[in-house]
Amino acid sequence: MYGGYAKSVALNPDARYFNGTPIRPVVPLDHGTESVFFLGAYPSSRFVAFGGLTDVPAGDNLGPFESERWFDGLRVRAQASARELDDYFFKPIKLTRESCWVTDLVKVFLFKDGHTAKYSKLGFDAPAGYERARFHELGIESLPWVRQELALARPRLVITLGAEVAGVVRGVRSGNRQTLLLKPQIEEIDIAGYAAPTIHCAHPGILMRPSEQNTWPQRHKEEFVPVIRRFLS
Repeated sequence: MYGGYAKSVALNPDARYFNGTPIRPVVPLDHGTESVFFLGAYPSSRFVAFGGLTDVPAGDNLGPFESERWFDGLRVRAQASARELDDYFFKPIKLTRESCWVTDLVKVFLFKDGHTAKYSKLGFDAPAGYERARFHELGIESLPWVRQELALARPRLVITLGAEVAGVVRGVRSGNRQTLLLKPQIEEIDIAGYAAPTIHCAHPGILMRPSEQNTWPQRHKEEFVPVIRRFLS
């Protein structure tokens, strides 16, 4: 199903990490139907220490928000986003990962400016087109793929993760307006031609960093989780 993804969003399907490992679509491993559909932004990468630099992208994750460990050249690392999804969604909402459909909007890893700079220091070029700055554009191009997944999943509820994902789904480009979409309210919306009850939540990476300035963790616990639990009950 995902073999033609890169070409469909005008990306080079033969793009590779610096070590020659192909960049491939990271496809959902948890695909429960008639349950909750989690829609993240884009997959992370297996980061390594190389050439005196740390956090160098070197390979795809096994799956979206997948629990995995690897040796990065200096230490054993774990995929933080898997724990974040467990701690802030699966456990408080009383869901199992296996019962849900867990996926990303953009199916391939995207390079931030810092990643590109590290590649340059190592004498490599980051693959053209796979830039984090293109997320909104690539997200729009990826919506037909999400539509196919929704049709297969037939979800009771869609939970989008992060303001940018909500923005792509709702056709909102402004960062401030995207943030306003994050509210403890479930409403049926059209996602690329598929209508489903949807709630736009903050990204788990934001929820794991509570501070006086960051009120999202408390809001998520006190406002969003109760709304989701009531709806699913």
